[in-house]
Amino acid sequence: MTTPMGTPEPGSNAHPQLAALGREVERLSRRHADLDALVQRLAEDITLLAPPPDDGEPEGLRSWLAADDPEQARALLADLTDWLGRVYLRYLGVALPSCWAWHPAVVEELWWLRNAHHDAYHGQSACWREVGDWHDRQRPGVTARIRKAIGDCELSRHAAGGDRRRATPDVPLSSAAERLAEHWTTHHATPQPTQQQLHEADQHDQAQLRNRP
Repeated sequence: MTTPMGTPEPGSNAHPQLAALGREVERLSRRHADLDALVQRLAEDITLLAPPPDDGEPEGLRSWLAADDPEQARALLADLTDWLGRVYLRYLGVALPSCWAWHPAVVEELWWLRNAHHDAYHGQSACWREVGDWHDRQRPGVTARIRKAIGDCELSRHAAGGDRRRATPDVPLSSAAERLAEHWTTHHATPQPTQQQLHEADQHDQAQLRNRP
C-alpha cells in the first residue's frame, strides 16, 4: 500500500531509505506551501505601507527669502519664533536684537538652522554625529554671521528715514544677462562691457558706498 504521494507506508516491505525520502518530500512540500503564504502576506503588508504614488514634483525645501505664499510665510515665522524661544536662545553667547525679523537674511539663517536641528534629532538620518555637528559647527557659524550682519542695529533704524530701511535690492546690471549668456556660450569668455554698462556700474558702486552701514 502506498501514500497519496506515491511513497510506501511505514512498515511496508519498501526499502527504508525510500520511505525516509518520501517523508522528506512531503515535509518540504508543506514547508514550501507555508513559505508561499508568508511571501503573499509580506507582499500585502508592503503594499499597505508603501506611500501613494506622487505624480507631482517633490515639495522641496522652503526658503524665507523665496517665500511667496503669505499663509506659508506666517506658519514658517510662527514655527521659527517658537523654536527660538524653546531652543536657540537657551544657549550662551546667542542674542537677537529687537529687529532680527526685519533682516531677511537673518531669518533665512535661523530657519535653516532650525530645520538642521530637527533633522539632527528627528530626521531619517538622526544620529549623535549630526547632533554634534549642529553644536560644533552649524550653530556657532550661524550665530557669528548673525552677529556680523546685525551689529548694533535696532528696530528704530528700520523706520522711515532710518539707515537700515531698504527697498528690495536690485540685481546690478541684470539687463546685461542676455548678452552675457549668449557671448559665454559662443565664445566661452565674457564680453567687453559697454559704455552704458560702465555708467550703470559706477552708479551702483557709488550708491553702495553711500548706503554702507
